[in-house]
Amino acid sequence: MAVAAALCTVALSAAAALLAGGGPPLAPQRRAAARPPTAARRCADPRLCGIVAVFDDLLSAEEIKELTVELTRRLEHRGPDSVGFHGGDGFGLGHARLSIMDPEAGKQPLVSQATGAAVVHNGEIYNHAALREEWAAVRTAAGKAPFSFTTGSDSEVVLPLFEDLSPAELAAKLDGMFGVVAASADGKDFVAVRDPVGIKPLYRGWSRDGGRVIFASELKCLVGVVEHAELVPPGHVWTRERGYERYFDPEWLAPLSRPDAPPPPLGTRGTDRVRSILKAAVQKRLMSDVGYGLLLSGGLDSAIVAKLMSELTDMSTIKSFTVGMANSPDIMAARAIADVFGTEHHEYIFTPEEAFSILPKVVEHLETYEPELIRSSIPNYFLAKLAGSHTKVVLTGEGSDELFAGYLYFRDAPDKEALHKETLRIFDHLASVNLQRSDRMGMAHGLEARVPFLDVDMLRELYAEVDPQWKMHETDAEAEGGARMEKWALRRLFEGDIPHEVLWRTKAMQCEGDGVGTNWVERLQEMCADAVSDAEFAAAADRFPLNPPQSKEEYYYRALFETHF
Repeated sequence: MAVAAALCTVALSAAAALLAGGGPPLAPQRRAAARPPTAARRCADPRLCGIVAVFDDLLSAEEIKELTVELTRRLEHRGPDSVGFHGGDGFGLGHARLSIMDPEAGKQPLVSQATGAAVVHNGEIYNHAALREEWAAVRTAAGKAPFSFTTGSDSEVVLPLFEDLSPAELAAKLDGMFGVVAASADGKDFVAVRDPVGIKPLYRGWSRDGGRVIFASELKCLVGVVEHAELVPPGHVWTRERGYERYFDPEWLAPLSRPDAPPPPLGTRGTDRVRSILKAAVQKRLMSDVGYGLLLSGGLDSAIVAKLMSELTDMSTIKSFTVGMANSPDIMAARAIADVFGTEHHEYIFTPEEAFSILPKVVEHLETYEPELIRSSIPNYFLAKLAGSHTKVVLTGEGSDELFAGYLYFRDAPDKEALHKETLRIFDHLASVNLQRSDRMGMAHGLEARVPFLDVDMLRELYAEVDPQWKMHETDAEAEGGARMEKWALRRLFEGDIPHEVLWRTKAMQCEGDGVGTNWVERLQEMCADAVSDAEFAAAADRFPLNPPQSKEEYYYRALFETHF
């Protein structure tokens, strides 16, 4: 159907653009269609997908509630603890809640006792306590009564900011990872906000005539109820009056946000402040009323997070998690890290057959049919399932490769200017690739993943202050092996703190098996090919005229995608 075609475009374009080295994802084409019905089509699993906000002046309060609750129930895997609703004629806010801050009192939507304004929020606002104090002082200085908070939830701090500030000013005050929608008591005034990096997802869907606007944490919530859909860009707010406005626009981001403007000068500093800034970012992400764990990949980045956590908390209370093939290098390295830092370590060993068996769930939650993203999400699915059975919050090493030029192809960068430009390009696609994988696989199991490397202070330091020459992979007679390996400047900051064989281990490939020749990705591709007949593949372009599959593996993923979208 045409709606599904538009959603396919949203699901694939960002990942395809990144993998092809192209530009940013395109918005889906608009199409002529009748206004969608009030009743939403149910997904196969009603526990799917967060937050939902529906704005449609033609619907009564009763109709709005029916639709909003229906869509919110598609998000119950993201928030299995409770489902809440607030609304009236023409608007409704829904929230499927994973209780992390103030589990007993923080049920959403949250409503201002003074004005009736309401908010739904997915994610974490790390500076909420400081904002409460700041805004009490601001209101007192202005001769206004302080806001009356009724919970300890980080989400509630959005309400006084919504009442007192412009949308862009509100968003700029928040430090964290978030998708937020706030609305006035009558629903006529509202704003949607996505965090600066896009760690948390937020989609906008709208009807052909523009009379219906829906925001949701996942794409599947929009199927059957709108004709158009797109991701809200990271670092933006959206209002009905002004559309999108960029609120996160530091100078270092200019090559992405203002490509026609002269590029800012490159950084000139060394890496002397990086460790302390990263430690502060880890500290910030230890905010939780329900405990937290650690995902160990066996690589450098998660080992660094483990080291910094050990300086801030009792590691004997921390559970760590890893997955992989039996005796794979990642499994062995993760064990070594867990032993050094004394975590309660848990492992899950998966087989190629198990990987194939979970593909329907991976595609359903990931909401794409892009092969590389699907393959890379399979270990994450098993990892999130393991961790989610023990805790609700984990810290990860995601984002380091974009900041420090950690991918092996950066060896080909001719100079620091080209390297810096490429690190910005791949940063621009994080929200639709790596972070989409992290969020969707985690939330499929009610697990929130926090990413200290992508703290805004780390972004400023690595993109604006540090000289990109420190990220270059180049010959160095004094370096191990005679060359500076990827992320060498980061590695040397933790010399002596992390086992040497882990600290200087090169980046692993996802197909690493058990050390005796087993390659689970190749076996997965074989099983996908076996599941698609020659006749089916020959007719692929007829069945899938938009982005037709180029291999049987792609065909299999696309067929799974089409069952949901």
